Amino acid sequence: MKTENLRLGFVGFGHMAQVMCGALERARLVPRSQILFHRRDPAKAKQNEEEYRITATSLAHLVDHSDWLLLCVRPSQLDGVLSEINALPLQNKKVISIAAGIQLSFIQKKLGPGAQLARAMPNIAASVGEGMTLLSFASGASAEYRSQAGLLFGAFGKAMEIPEALMDIGCAMAGSGPAFVLELIEAMARQGEREGFTYAQAVAIASQTFLGAAKLLQSGALPQDLLHSIATPGGTTQAGLEAMRKEKAAAGISAAVAAASQRSAQISL
Repeated sequence: MKTENLRLGFVGFGHMAQVMCGALERARLVPRSQILFHRRDPAKAKQNEEEYRITATSLAHLVDHSDWLLLCVRPSQLDGVLSEINALPLQNKKVISIAAGIQLSFIQKKLGPGAQLARAMPNIAASVGEGMTLLSFASGASAEYRSQAGLLFGAFGKAMEIPEALMDIGCAMAGSGPAFVLELIEAMARQGEREGFTYAQAVAIASQTFLGAAKLLQSGALPQDLLHSIATPGGTTQAGLEAMRKEKAAAGISAAVAAASQRSAQISL
């Protein structure tokens, strides 16, 4: 089945679902006419219909007319939503949950054997086509399902299939990671502002610097190799790195990722 023939149904249409819908539209993978969404708040649903030009509908109609169900509700709401969906025909449906901490075994227990299941962890950078989405599939997921899921989520940036056992640390790195990077960019920009740049200029310099460093790594270079080539003994970069190491900046980032991973494990069902 080609992606243009897929019928997608968003169960929940908050911020992340809206980001995903916008990314799919920009990639032109699925026509608007084949995308439905269900949202409990009628006023917000009407507003979303007008903004995204897709159709809001009942949960029963959405399930009946969608090949793929994208579960985009909050983790605390998922149990109730799964109970509602379980009362509807699910044979041959593809179900993907983006709810953090909700394991495939929990979803499978609630829905039974009728659907093929996956978890996805997209991130906010999907809104600019530079997202990092992690995917885990339940046993029995077909090769076609895996391939199409990779293609769909690849429209947001990059997608990687991982074992579900790595989803907590994956959530910390890919899901929470943009916030940690933004914190570093903010720190760099504020120092630039203190020393004479306008805040807007400093943010532009810092953000482009982070983007350029990331692209160097994506070209195949390794962080340690680049550090050795950039940091000339006695130079400005070496002085800065020594200050970072004295302040244990890298340890702080490691601690942030570890804390986010631990929290993901704590809230897992």
